[in-house]
Amino acid sequence: MGAMENQAETQLLTQVARLYYKNDLTQQQIARRMGITRQKVSRLLKQAREVGIVHISIRDPQFTDHQLEDDLKQVFNLDEVILACWEEQESPNLRNHLGILAAEHIHSVLRDEMVIGIGWGRTLFEVVSSFPKNNPIHIHVTPLIGGIGDMAPFFQVNELARRMAEAFSGSYRFLHVPAFTSDADTHKALMKTQEVERVQGLWNQLDLAIVGIGHVELQQISSMFFADHMTPGVLAQLEAKGAVGDICGRFFDSDGKPVTLGAGVIGIELERLRSVPKVIAIAGGLEKVRALLGALRGGLVKTLVTDTATAREVLVKHRERR
Repeated sequence: MGAMENQAETQLLTQVARLYYKNDLTQQQIARRMGITRQKVSRLLKQAREVGIVHISIRDPQFTDHQLEDDLKQVFNLDEVILACWEEQESPNLRNHLGILAAEHIHSVLRDEMVIGIGWGRTLFEVVSSFPKNNPIHIHVTPLIGGIGDMAPFFQVNELARRMAEAFSGSYRFLHVPAFTSDADTHKALMKTQEVERVQGLWNQLDLAIVGIGHVELQQISSMFFADHMTPGVLAQLEAKGAVGDICGRFFDSDGKPVTLGAGVIGIELERLRSVPKVIAIAGGLEKVRALLGALRGGLVKTLVTDTATAREVLVKHRERR
């Protein structure tokens, strides 16, 4: 089979799987829509599972580690903790699992006319992809940070805002400015534009912020997805000041205190984020422990969605330092 045939087959499997698992069409409806037999639809769905296009994850709704949840709430003064029972560290599957859990929780707290801010990242991409479609809740969604050129879809924050709003019969506003600016004059000029001022006005009205937490690996800081858009001097400055993570391009240290950059950031400030009534942070995987701990110590998070292995390690590291 040639590359083109392989690609066509993969697209067919993905399309059938999406219609069945995401759009809730029956096998008969898919067969009619695609002009194939119901038996072929059944075979294609089976094949999609076999080749790994579909991963079926069954979550036991009875599972909760109440002690772990209570410890996290108490130690970090959190409103809610939602844990995925996850002891493996396969990041792609973990992100998908966290995205589904977070989407369920977010859906349960949404109300008509809420103003919602959304950040960026791979886990948030999974969240917006997990919302059921056509919900009759009218929300207003705005990005919490500017964009980054031709980056991967999960850093296209305008697209995440649009997808969330459309899942909930809502409205959205775009922010067509870069997340990072190279000099003070450019930053100052952009901050004075009508577009940025309008979005900042919405940041002051937020009912809910949905954010991911980026981690800074000091030994290999260039591994950050947006490192190519920052100068070596700025990266060195981050390292020297002890940055461990970021929320919406705003870096912080192990106590959650802001680490300022030489370049200007167009994104919600950490102090403004703290004043939002609900801040839901979704982040998992042991590589995120230091960043998560800094965000929690700094009071930047009110609801945490993570996995059990990461949650335990966060508590261990926190207690080690006391």
